[in-house]
Amino acid sequence: MTSQEIKQLLHDAGAYTAGVAEACPVDDDAMERYAGWLGSGAHGEMHYLENHAELRRDPAKLLEGARSVISCAFNYYYPITRSADEPRWAMYALGTDYHEVVRRRLESVATCITQLTGAACRVCVDSAPILEHYWAVKAGIGFMGLNRQLIIPDAGTHFFLGEILTTLPLEADTPSTGSCLGCRRCITACPGKALSAGSPIDATRCLSYLTIEHRGDFPEGHTPLGTHVYGCDTCQSICPHNSHPPISNIPEFAPRPEILALTREEILRMTQPDFSRIFTHSAIKRTKLAGLIRNALHLGKHT
Repeated sequence: MTSQEIKQLLHDAGAYTAGVAEACPVDDDAMERYAGWLGSGAHGEMHYLENHAELRRDPAKLLEGARSVISCAFNYYYPITRSADEPRWAMYALGTDYHEVVRRRLESVATCITQLTGAACRVCVDSAPILEHYWAVKAGIGFMGLNRQLIIPDAGTHFFLGEILTTLPLEADTPSTGSCLGCRRCITACPGKALSAGSPIDATRCLSYLTIEHRGDFPEGHTPLGTHVYGCDTCQSICPHNSHPPISNIPEFAPRPEILALTREEILRMTQPDFSRIFTHSAIKRTKLAGLIRNALHLGKHT
């Protein structure tokens, strides 16, 4: 199979774009930047990011004999109309859990590759220690913005990433050399001032981290949530690259009306059975009921 034939299979499986990189050890400078970010403590309580450094460095340790990394992007953008005072949810979480959707679609392509070529494959969807942004840039599908999001030319940032590692040698694409506009709108607009030019994100100041990953009470002096009950899309919504985002053709990512309709009061009254039913097969389950109620309690507070 050729790279182009595999890209067609991925397109048929719903991928917006895909690219191929040679499976080789990650550049030393990229690993040093990652280690420096961890050393600064900017990853907060996400201690799992400290694990498996050697696996992150070399994809061949994730799949023995890996020759190619196929990086894929799946569009999740759907336009939403909402009032200024209702609870705001990160758009990526309004549909079915992307882990399930993207994995299922990539697995179908990986199975086809194995059946037709005999090559081994491993699918990764935010579930293995692999530097997804690094490989997406290497595979030529996008470049990094000041908002620390992968920007796909003429399409923006509303994408899930997934990878197929394979022992099949494939022609590699040219790495992306694009760059964001440098307008700094994301830096200025970030509610927690978690972004700065030339530096990695300080997750401990990011509303997405605080409302999703942080456990227990919020730290003293934390960034006010405003109306953000789960996640924060500010750095994406303000980005000029997202001025005309393509609408997803993946129905599983369509926003669930029952989630969009939830009020703060309904969240505060929510029981565990309610939470499990409303958020079945949803990424929002990551914050757990206690975390969601904690977030709702802080909506509208200024400190």
